[in-house]
Amino acid sequence: MLGGTLCVAISYMLRARIEPRFDTVPARLLVMFLAFAQPLVRGWSRYFTWLHFKRTPGAVIRAHEQLPPETQFAGSLANRAYWSEDGKDRHHLLGEMFNLLNEEGWRYSTDTGWNEWDIQIYGNFWWSITLQTVTEYHGGPKCLTRAGLSYRFVPTTILINLIALSLITYHELQTGHLDLWLIAIYAAFVLFLAVRARRLKSRVAEIVDLAAYRAGLTRIRNRRSAAAKTEPAKEPVAEVL
Repeated sequence: MLGGTLCVAISYMLRARIEPRFDTVPARLLVMFLAFAQPLVRGWSRYFTWLHFKRTPGAVIRAHEQLPPETQFAGSLANRAYWSEDGKDRHHLLGEMFNLLNEEGWRYSTDTGWNEWDIQIYGNFWWSITLQTVTEYHGGPKCLTRAGLSYRFVPTTILINLIALSLITYHELQTGHLDLWLIAIYAAFVLFLAVRARRLKSRVAEIVDLAAYRAGLTRIRNRRSAAAKTEPAKEPVAEVL
């Protein structure tokens, strides 16, 4: 790819129209350099500008929500369940989520109608989190809303891991053996990524719990707890995706 870019820059140098009195070798070389550097500088600036606006400030992520006591119990970070006796469904939850994200200064994207998630929350330099919701209607105004949180790689994470694995593989092919210190360094990096991912997901789960509380939804522990709140022999009659 670098050679292809260089060839294009050379073609610009050869075809550039320069006034005869300024048509010198240094001028031609300057044209080649500008043609070579321009897409690289522009792409670098575009990517890091995009990355800046796709990251939530660290101070926002490090803060924590003041959750009510009834929502503070252990449970899965990936799956949360909320019950309502008065018809409060996932749309009420998402509305409060948007309010909280805007109040606190989070960066996020909303579903365009073609995504599998409802909200993608941009976190740190390495991870983002997606939120997917669904509501089950259990007769009358009784609703069970589920919220699923999933990790999502940031392109930087993929790129750095590919470079690291490529270097380790190249080193093994060149030396004929794999050094343990390389494995230890990469394992420490993977552990670092896992810790950052866990912290971000836990933080987003706090926001979901607080949004549900503000929307009038009650967090429950598991499906059996939800079933106990419904009529004994009644199954969910509809599901909204």
